[in-house]
Amino acid sequence: MMAITRRSDYFNFFAVPLFARSAFGVASLAMLVTSIASAQMPHAPNLATVTLEPKAPYVDKVMDSSQLPDDGLALKLDQYNAAGLPRSWRVDYSLLRQSSSSSSESSALGVTGFIDIPNYGSASVNARLNQQRFLSSQNPAGLTDRSWRLDLRGVPLNDGWLANYSLGTINTTNTSLARSQSRISLPSAQIRGVGGQWYRGDLAEINASTGTTGLVTGPGFGSFETAGSALQTAGVKLKIPSPSASSRQDAAVQVIQGNNITDGITSQSTRGLAMSYAWEGSAPWGQTSKPQGMMNADRVGGLRVQANVITSSSSKDGQANGLWADAAWRNESWRNTAGAYRFEPNLRWGAIVLASDLQGFYWRGDRSTRDWQFGASAELSDSVTTGGAGRSAFVSSSGNYRINQRNSIGAALNIRAISNRGASVSLNWLQSDDSGQSQWKGEFARTGLVSTTRLSLDRSWNLDQGTSLSTSLAREHTSGGDDTGKTWIWGVLGSWSPLDYSEWSLDAAIRGSNNNNGRQSVNANIGVIWQPQSAWSVALRYAESQGKEPVTPLLASALSTALQPAVLNVPGNRSMQILFTYTGRAGMANAPLGGAPGAGAGNLNGTVFFDANANGRRDASESGVPGVTVIVDRRYVTRTDAQGRYEFVFLAAGAHIVEISSDNIPLPWTPVSRDPVSIGVLVRETVSQDFAVQRDR
Repeated sequence: MMAITRRSDYFNFFAVPLFARSAFGVASLAMLVTSIASAQMPHAPNLATVTLEPKAPYVDKVMDSSQLPDDGLALKLDQYNAAGLPRSWRVDYSLLRQSSSSSSESSALGVTGFIDIPNYGSASVNARLNQQRFLSSQNPAGLTDRSWRLDLRGVPLNDGWLANYSLGTINTTNTSLARSQSRISLPSAQIRGVGGQWYRGDLAEINASTGTTGLVTGPGFGSFETAGSALQTAGVKLKIPSPSASSRQDAAVQVIQGNNITDGITSQSTRGLAMSYAWEGSAPWGQTSKPQGMMNADRVGGLRVQANVITSSSSKDGQANGLWADAAWRNESWRNTAGAYRFEPNLRWGAIVLASDLQGFYWRGDRSTRDWQFGASAELSDSVTTGGAGRSAFVSSSGNYRINQRNSIGAALNIRAISNRGASVSLNWLQSDDSGQSQWKGEFARTGLVSTTRLSLDRSWNLDQGTSLSTSLAREHTSGGDDTGKTWIWGVLGSWSPLDYSEWSLDAAIRGSNNNNGRQSVNANIGVIWQPQSAWSVALRYAESQGKEPVTPLLASALSTALQPAVLNVPGNRSMQILFTYTGRAGMANAPLGGAPGAGAGNLNGTVFFDANANGRRDASESGVPGVTVIVDRRYVTRTDAQGRYEFVFLAAGAHIVEISSDNIPLPWTPVSRDPVSIGVLVRETVSQDFAVQRDR
């Protein structure tokens, strides 16, 4: 029989600026073996005269590929190389011209790849070399920089242990309790070094990392600029035997050592120790048992409590201590979280300063029915020292009501009292029709002497297959402060891939603002991609960032404000890039006992974005989150580019789980869902999965 496969469809992907994308995926292709048997059915014989004869043996009839019609659905022979281990790779070369405070030209070569080694895990590599020449006499020789990362995940060890190893530009390691669902977590720092995690199911885990600190910078965040500081971390987490099968206990210890930590003026050495204990089970008021696969805090009658203690010492600032505890439980009507915290001044974790000189407690609750959703929170905080910011109170509430299948309304109220007084209220109307979905929103805020009023409309349009479009328009009026004036804010987000010319595609994300006092801003990224063959593509991309973007008015609690990092003032720039890309894959997965020797492959992509209006979808005015780690099946790793996009190519068809790590998400933004998301990848299809992060209010 002749082995034939369908002609590979062109798959579309977004080409991104220099250094932007890393693509990892599982490479496999299934040969579709087709046999067609036909036999003519004779007319019904006379049963009285029929004689039985030996049945002729069954013979397959082979379809001749030359007889197939030469159209888009014709079946063709495939040249896929199934020899060797499953592997994939991507090579890209780009030319970039950029102008900001100084103009420059650069060329870059990027290589990403993946290989699956039976009994040794999966290896992923991402490397980029950039040569930059400044168009001025200040530095005629130019610069050469590089960034790279190697991951080896899911390595089987003895006695049921597995290991993950990382080398290159990575994040410092933490235990899973440090990344638990808490308002406060131990931060990770970017380093150039080596790290490892060893775990045995959920019974035990060990981690360690060492390297020099720095910051990923450059066009598309492709080069790593070291800061000269050194960090070492180590930690362990153990499951403690529990007397009850319905409860669970875990304990963890994490340490960090920092040398030559500098703030630009002075340098210091730091040490830190963090200890955590978590318990989950049935609450004293709970009567129900835990459903399989559900966290205790997500079931009626379930309770989860975690306590954390941290101490740090610094050669410059001395010793400081901190503690916080969180509890999550659910009753018949409400899902609740509550916590208490106390942080002394100058508390830090390695090179990062934590929320300091602050103590207090908080409560949050929400409930929902088929048509209603309501949430409320309260927080009371004070300074640890007498010279601090002082006492503050914060309360908030929000609700949504679904009128019918096409209309829902919502409102939110925030009030901050005692110190730094302020209030904000927002009203929104979500309306769907045959042409798309609209969200009308009005926001009113007053803090101190500054008052802000914003009216906005976000619209997503229902268009033909292969085309997407979202638009945003807002009018903001600010009085008081330095930004007094009236501002138009607008945005367009879309993509276009005509079905008749599937080798072409266009994507664009443009946001801008115009103030009546002359201040303007624009942030644009527009790309045209031509893919004449499935392995080759050429992209032309234009990017521009000018001015300061208006920030959606938000009144936050004292704890959220303390966790908010300083806003960096990024200078404006304009760039033009041409990108040549080649992708390939080969090999066939070894068949496990009872499993198939290979399967078809598809693609996965998506965006991690700042969900400023908390509606769960990306609007044209919302930007992506760069540098976020995305993991598929807990084995394959990539990071989002400067626009928050990620991609896995040649991912095996079937069920997968995809998740994001909160390591590089700036506080007080947190992922809406911290649990892995289940997806299904189809052969020669591209599946998109976006992740929203929302502000902690």
